[in-house]
Amino acid sequence: MKRIDLDNYNRKELFNSFKDRDVPYFSTTCNIEIQNLKKFVKLRSISFFVSLSYIISVSVNRIPQLRHRIIDGELYEFKIVDPGYTVLLDDETFSFCDSKFFEDFDTYYEYAIARIEEVKNRPDQNNLEKNHMFFITNIPWFSFTSFIHPYYNLYGSIPIITIGKYFEQGDSWLIPIAIQVHHGVVDGFHVGKYYDCLEKLCKNPEVVLGKIKTS
Repeated sequence: MKRIDLDNYNRKELFNSFKDRDVPYFSTTCNIEIQNLKKFVKLRSISFFVSLSYIISVSVNRIPQLRHRIIDGELYEFKIVDPGYTVLLDDETFSFCDSKFFEDFDTYYEYAIARIEEVKNRPDQNNLEKNHMFFITNIPWFSFTSFIHPYYNLYGSIPIITIGKYFEQGDSWLIPIAIQVHHGVVDGFHVGKYYDCLEKLCKNPEVVLGKIKTS
């Protein structure tokens, strides 16, 4: 990671304006079309959640502001940020699951599947350093139009992505995906760029997930 020199940072005044507010975050939800993605993962017989989490990870990492973190009052930019998931357990509680981002989808997929299975057998509630990460919460039991997470000041600048239950609308399948960000480092413009990337990749999953192999 590198420290950002605030004197040469074009959002300096916005950063100073929002970083110490009582409620410095904002959140929003958009419905994303996933018809092509659903077809793709079905034909390839792979996990829908892990595939979507990869597309989300690619989209987050393509937006520099979503890799910015406030640490001890200073602003930093990470070169890459890794995803962490919530995983439902057999007793209907959940575990955290720290994963890693890999550019290669197959490598990402294998690592994510292994980590998810690992925390199912040995739940992880660790409080280790998290600033190099962003969080994905999977809630496939209901759809929603808005979502807000508890705010933890220590990791308040970490984006939180929430995936809801997908639903059919006309000829399309849509899924609500929420994002919560710290306004000291992220503006609506940056969130818009994130959603634009996410939507394009969900409509054309082969761009990042690879072509379906045929015999």
